[in-house]
Amino acid sequence: MSAIFALTMPSAVAAAEPAPMEPNASPAACSLAATSETRTINDQPYLLRVPSGLTGAAPLLIALHGGGSNPTTYENQSGWTPFAAQHKFIVAYPLGGKKDVPAPNRSWYFENGNRTDVDFLLKVIADIEGYRCVDTKRVYMTGHSNGGQMTSRMACAASAQLGAVAMYAGGSHGGCEDGVPIRKLSFGFFTADNDFTQAPVYAAHLQWRGTIGCSNDAATETGPEVVEGYRYSCEQGANVVWRKYKAGSHDWPSGDRGADVRDRMWQLFQNHPLP
Repeated sequence: MSAIFALTMPSAVAAAEPAPMEPNASPAACSLAATSETRTINDQPYLLRVPSGLTGAAPLLIALHGGGSNPTTYENQSGWTPFAAQHKFIVAYPLGGKKDVPAPNRSWYFENGNRTDVDFLLKVIADIEGYRCVDTKRVYMTGHSNGGQMTSRMACAASAQLGAVAMYAGGSHGGCEDGVPIRKLSFGFFTADNDFTQAPVYAAHLQWRGTIGCSNDAATETGPEVVEGYRYSCEQGANVVWRKYKAGSHDWPSGDRGADVRDRMWQLFQNHPLP
């Protein structure tokens, strides 16, 4: 990735992002039925939540837990399942492959050179697309902490499969590997003012802006408890969002802040499908 570079002062107030495109047609043999189940790929499970009321091919969100955590804990913390039910998209919560903590918790193999969890997550996406009605141009990923690092890795390793990605309190995985083709992928970076990962998240957003060729000018954004909110325009119509909340902690946020995180991430996702 490019080295970190200096910021210029943000300028204009944010204009609305472009309206979402129409969804792709449903695969001929896919299912729209609601389900709440656990599926397993090579002994590595993921939770699948398909809400009721789907009428056609739906977006898919892959939601990654933090290090030393698990899908059920992250599902309960993040609020993505009820949000997905409201907005009519599918959400999956995979379990990391690194057995560095007592079960049922795990972490992620996010480092360059280790494809264990890269390949697993690609298989999760393919498994869901194989029998559920997924809009394949609207597959997104978000992660918390170590799951944010894994999201950063996937932004490099799987940009052909993902529309856009976002992290909360994560950081960079270390930079994209040489020789990996990278699409200009929109990326949201979220943190809190006194979170110990604030500096790594800030550095990661600078790094990604350099990687995909973003302007130094920014549109200013606001939101509940947001102390810094900027959106950068980048090559090929991509955006990078930087959003820092006052006080808080390393935990995935709840209440109004949690609602703002979900709303802003989802807006970014909706407005940046695969081309």
